[in-house]
Amino acid sequence: MSATSTVLVISNDAELRERLAAPLEWSYPNVDVLTAAGFDGIIDHLDDGSLDCIVADDATALDSPAIFQATRERHPDLPLLVLSEYNAERGDGVAVMEVVDFLDSIGTPGSDDAFAGWVANSVVRNHGTAAPPGGNRPEDVVRDVKRSLVDASSPMDIEEAVCDQLTLGGRYKFAWVGEYDRGERQVVPWVAASETGDWPISMTFPVGRSGRQSVIDRALRSREVQIINDIEAHEAAVPWRATATERDCNAVAIAPLAYEDELYGILGVYSNDDEGFDEMETSAVREIASSVSHVLDTIAIRGRIDQQERVLRRYERLVETVGDGMYVLDSDGHFMTVNNAMMSMTGYSREGLLGEHISIILDDESISAGRDIIRRMVRDRRMEGETQEVVVETKDGRTFPGEVQIALLPFEDEQFRGTVGVVRDVTERKKREQELQRQNERLDAFASIVSHDLRNPLGVSQGYLDLVKEQTDDSVATYIQHVEDGLDRMEDIVADVLAIARQGQTVTETEPTDLEDIVREAWSNVDTKSATLTVGESMRLAADRSRLLRALENLFRNAVEHGGEDVAIDVGLLEPPTVDDGETEVSTGGFEFPGEDNAAPEEPELTRPAGFYVADDGEGMPKTVRENAFDSEFTTSEDGLGIGLWVVREVASAHGWTTRVVESAEGGARFEFSDVKPA
Repeated sequence: MSATSTVLVISNDAELRERLAAPLEWSYPNVDVLTAAGFDGIIDHLDDGSLDCIVADDATALDSPAIFQATRERHPDLPLLVLSEYNAERGDGVAVMEVVDFLDSIGTPGSDDAFAGWVANSVVRNHGTAAPPGGNRPEDVVRDVKRSLVDASSPMDIEEAVCDQLTLGGRYKFAWVGEYDRGERQVVPWVAASETGDWPISMTFPVGRSGRQSVIDRALRSREVQIINDIEAHEAAVPWRATATERDCNAVAIAPLAYEDELYGILGVYSNDDEGFDEMETSAVREIASSVSHVLDTIAIRGRIDQQERVLRRYERLVETVGDGMYVLDSDGHFMTVNNAMMSMTGYSREGLLGEHISIILDDESISAGRDIIRRMVRDRRMEGETQEVVVETKDGRTFPGEVQIALLPFEDEQFRGTVGVVRDVTERKKREQELQRQNERLDAFASIVSHDLRNPLGVSQGYLDLVKEQTDDSVATYIQHVEDGLDRMEDIVADVLAIARQGQTVTETEPTDLEDIVREAWSNVDTKSATLTVGESMRLAADRSRLLRALENLFRNAVEHGGEDVAIDVGLLEPPTVDDGETEVSTGGFEFPGEDNAAPEEPELTRPAGFYVADDGEGMPKTVRENAFDSEFTTSEDGLGIGLWVVREVASAHGWTTRVVESAEGGARFEFSDVKPA
């Protein structure tokens, strides 16, 4: 028994009631025991439908047999236990009997059949065999059909529970259940059973097509049982009229199978009784049809639920395969559902997120902004999603920029139930936005350069040209030279500006480039006066050749302009850093890639340089100059340092290299490029 089982003890003897209730109360603490006296007591408790078993003594049962009979008929599955005390040679005792049915007096045809059926059942049944019918009375038929319908879950179950039960033992000649096809406007026989088994059922019955209504039309339209007690003479079309009359069936009951607003089909029952269907039989058919309708509705609901569960499983599989994190929050912001991507994105397990507040993965600012968004959506009853930028905090403490698409769950009784969210990692997009911002900054810098650095030499050149017009002696040649120098300076600036404007973005395509080859090519492209170039050990690196060439040309030009015409320039590879352990200096491999376990490499190819440098022995740069050398607006002279070194930094940054300027060993400037990828 379940924890909610209720047993009613009925007895006219108050002392006996207590004696019967006592062992139930202490032996079965999960049973609620009620007691009542006689007829009135059982009526009160039957009305609320909460009883699971009735126990009475034989004297009380004999005093009020009608109420027990009514109980059995109205509640065929409710156990009725009757206790009878006895005296025997071996001592006193109590016999426990279960009331299975109430019959009319022995000697009447219906009662005799029912009695014979119960006896036959007692003789042949075993633990796995269902009980045979208890009689052919209308209430017997209803009881047996209801018992059979209890576990029905498919059309075949309905056939056995309804059609077979209706025709079993000659109760009725033929019974069938047909499905109403609304689209085709016809009733299609679904399951059937007959006493002889030779009824043809491979046919359908149209609904509402002919001018005259058929019996099926009337049943479906009125949703009432249609009783025809003279099939052959009836004016409306009767299903299987010819077959029924051939088999001496003179009466038929056609009942609609409908539950609330749903219309499922037809139940048909054929009889050869000369009197046809009386009022009690009509009521029985109506009650059976109601029970079948309820079962069909349950099967339909179960089918819809199964279909929804299949759809839900498909959606769940879809959600689990989506690359973005997805979640469902309750109205207080606690996780109810998360997908695998959400777990992978945050580093938490499913159990680690479910039930937790969303603040476990979002910072306070994101929580506050999201709360404002949801309030607006709830206020406006706006179901379409809204996007929010957030900062996601992972389990290990890392953070990354995210974008959340927020939508509301459907309202229930006008109450907010929660939200659905899709989280996307926008780290790469933010990088692209930052790159775009850098490009915009470059454009701003270009405008400043063109308006300032380019305007100065133009103004100077214009001034000298004005002087040319006023002079007629040999000094004119000197003025013209100044003009030429200014124009050359302008040309250099324009070339550098175009180089950055056209090639300032990140390098996406590289090619293997020999360092010494490109250094000497850049040297040949610059007017180096009497300066000298020394190239040490070379390397092959992955680079955009044209952009690296421009950077080297600017370095050489800068060295000659600021270090003197006879400056010596040295190009070589960066050496690995060293660590002082107190006794000796040992290479750490910071710019090398040694073999396993830091063992000495067997082949020289395993040692790779991490970059290169360009150094000169000129006047060098003070510390304040070195710190600002790569800024586009920094200058050390009236003519301006120009943007040559800025171009150098931009080219290196586009390759992903790190650039810095330090003092060279000879006291000049040394430009170092690290994080260089070898080809």
